[in-house]
Amino acid sequence: MHVILKLLRKHNIRTLFFVTGHLAEKLGSFPEILDMLQAHEIGYHSTCHSVRPNIFEYTDLKSYQDARVISEKRETAHINPLTGEIEGRGGIEVLRDLFPQKKIEAFRAPGFSWSPPHLEALASLGIKYDFSTNLSENLVRYKGITFYPFPILIDWKGILNYCKDLLYSVLTERITVLLFHPNLFVNQNYWDLFFPEPAPKRTAIHAKCLLLKFEVLLKVIKLLQKFKLIEASPELRDSRTELDASKIDVDNVFRQIVSWPMAQFNYEQRFLRSHLLEFFGGDTCLQ
Repeated sequence: MHVILKLLRKHNIRTLFFVTGHLAEKLGSFPEILDMLQAHEIGYHSTCHSVRPNIFEYTDLKSYQDARVISEKRETAHINPLTGEIEGRGGIEVLRDLFPQKKIEAFRAPGFSWSPPHLEALASLGIKYDFSTNLSENLVRYKGITFYPFPILIDWKGILNYCKDLLYSVLTERITVLLFHPNLFVNQNYWDLFFPEPAPKRTAIHAKCLLLKFEVLLKVIKLLQKFKLIEASPELRDSRTELDASKIDVDNVFRQIVSWPMAQFNYEQRFLRSHLLEFFGGDTCLQ
């Protein structure tokens, strides 16, 4: 992260970093990184990440309200990374303590596996912007939350996936979200595939090569900015467009949410579909 932050500062590019509660608890031991992060926007990435029970498990309750209550409790607590038990204060509260001058109002769920009662619990804790869903190609507002478009994923191998989507977004002046997982610069795969064991490391030469390619991408972004083809900014925007919940295809939303729990943990959701129906008002499109 230190090298990435130095490159961003070198090219004067500000970003939005999503930080977990566990990482927030450790950042105080790295004052230089903490200081460099002050130049960027900070979002929240859940209390933990791959610690069990995860969001998709502890919200998988028959009662929507019970799922919302446990979500609020866990997202303001320290979670033992080995047992998954609540052990005092932590989560979004510690992250806000760490960055008192910033508004921690954005959220992205691990694996894009979001849960309606969990998201409503976060809204009660001050979250106003979500980057977890695939509800619209543009900014939309629903239940007081502005939903950002699904990101153009960068499975970082030095190659920007979905380049045609990025080009289309630039040409149509749409909001485009670029997603990076910093751990992939140094790890061969996502760390949560191996948690709690460390992920296999890349060679130093490979990691350096990826960072050089990342810097090339930053230069391209600056060039596009120079010619006013894009505006690269982490500033969060409210949407005035209300989501038409009656047009939401619950089956498609359901499939997107469950893909990560099934692939990583072989977990099948029991009550997510009913929670989605309640969240969207029960008059949504089913196939």
